[in-house]
Amino acid sequence: MILLGSRRKPEPDRPMVRPEMEPIDWLIEASAILGLMIFLGFVIYHFQRLPETIPSHFDGSGKPDGWDDKSTFWALPVIAFFIYFLLTFISLIPNRFNYAVKITPANAMKQYTLAIRLIRYLKAAIIWLFFYISMATVRVALYNGQGLTIWFLPMVLAGIFLPVIIYFILSFRNR
Repeated sequence: MILLGSRRKPEPDRPMVRPEMEPIDWLIEASAILGLMIFLGFVIYHFQRLPETIPSHFDGSGKPDGWDDKSTFWALPVIAFFIYFLLTFISLIPNRFNYAVKITPANAMKQYTLAIRLIRYLKAAIIWLFFYISMATVRVALYNGQGLTIWFLPMVLAGIFLPVIIYFILSFRNR
């Protein structure tokens, strides 16, 4: 698994290599950066138009079930920027990750590439997910929209867990 919380030191024989970015990596990274820029512009544009109380939470079916001051509208973009920078930093140290397979000089480059790509994908997915939630907040607050759709939670779970499952399959195939 790709966790940094482990207290054990990386295996001493792990290569200290940094995979080159391939076109798909550039595309995923560009998607994340574009998402941040659009997200920030969206929040700046809509903030003054929002009423003083906005939806701050949606239930499992996508209906708003919590309301708060409009200043909470800034929470998701702030968290998105934090996640972007944190995951970008983390992706710089793939030799410190925990892996499901033993890292050797022969498989390190492929394993590091897969792990970093997964982090990039999750980074972009989270940013766009937060942007979508903010759009739903605006729809409810300004236009009496329904909130998130009933498909929101299953799609989010699939969008997060399927890439993780694919990562593990590819990781075991490339050990």
